[in-house]
Amino acid sequence: MKLLSTKTSAIKSIVTPAIISLSLLFGFQVQASSLTVPDSLIVETVNGENVSFDSTIGLKRGQQLVEINYRDLFQDNADDSGYWVRSKPLYLTLNVAKNQRYEIITPTIYSAEDAREFLDNPQVKLTVNGQHHDNVELLTQAQLLTQLMLK
Repeated sequence: MKLLSTKTSAIKSIVTPAIISLSLLFGFQVQASSLTVPDSLIVETVNGENVSFDSTIGLKRGQQLVEINYRDLFQDNADDSGYWVRSKPLYLTLNVAKNQRYEIITPTIYSAEDAREFLDNPQVKLTVNGQHHDNVELLTQAQLLTQLMLK
């Protein structure tokens, strides 16, 4: 009988932490908020911390500062190898609520000229859970610093 009790206790000591770990892992995935960006935008950092290169980024609840870079390759004709249009860092301040899916949608950009016009005034649409759309301006570093100083 003592042998059975020892085996049961050994199994519980292995299984219980595994179950707790799995529930925490899957629980955080369900509870977390996220930000999805189009292929032309790269999220570099969130609150100054580097993030992995991905189109969907996990976000913590509360005020977040997201650093984004725009980049896209354009070709004028079939013989053209193309050229890149890239931005300097752009910033999005976002007040993240729990369990929300945020998505940035850029305007339709067909040409390098369209891309440069977009970068002159980087306005995007921000959706929350695929529903309401807000027009949001991505800020340059100078605009962000000015905004922070005025608060």
